[in-house]
Amino acid sequence: MKDLLTLAEGKVEPSPYALTIPEFKNLSVNELAFVYFFVDHRSSYAAYEIDERQDILLADLKMTSVNPKIKAAVSKYMLLSETHAIKLLKAARISVTKLQKYFETIDLTDMDENGRLIYQAKDLVANLSKMGDVVEGLDKLEELVKKQAEKDNPNRGGVVTNKYSE
Repeated sequence: MKDLLTLAEGKVEPSPYALTIPEFKNLSVNELAFVYFFVDHRSSYAAYEIDERQDILLADLKMTSVNPKIKAAVSKYMLLSETHAIKLLKAARISVTKLQKYFETIDLTDMDENGRLIYQAKDLVANLSKMGDVVEGLDKLEELVKKQAEKDNPNRGGVVTNKYSE
């Protein structure tokens, strides 16, 4: 997937690629940044949940809302950029967030209506011992997505060509 923004002479501007897609063509730099940061798995905002990510991005980019043009661009960028591996990576990240919430909120003193403990300490310890495997699996999936992107890049190793290397 091509990037939506480029850096030219110290200034951020829409990439030539973005200017060829109707949904991206008439967006401002801030709006394109929102689309990238909201959708792209490489974004530093990708660790946040969708609702939280939108709120943080709106605040960080000093935007008030997501208009229909941005929603259309988000949909288009998802369509163009999400491979099966990226979809799996995003789903895995959502699952990790759910696991995080589980570990943050589990109360070993919670009891059911019969007065029995709902959660057992041994089950919690067993689940915690498997967290390393979860993190390793997520790292492997991220590496697979990265390798897939490099394979799809026509330049060896993802090196960007310039006017002097042609």
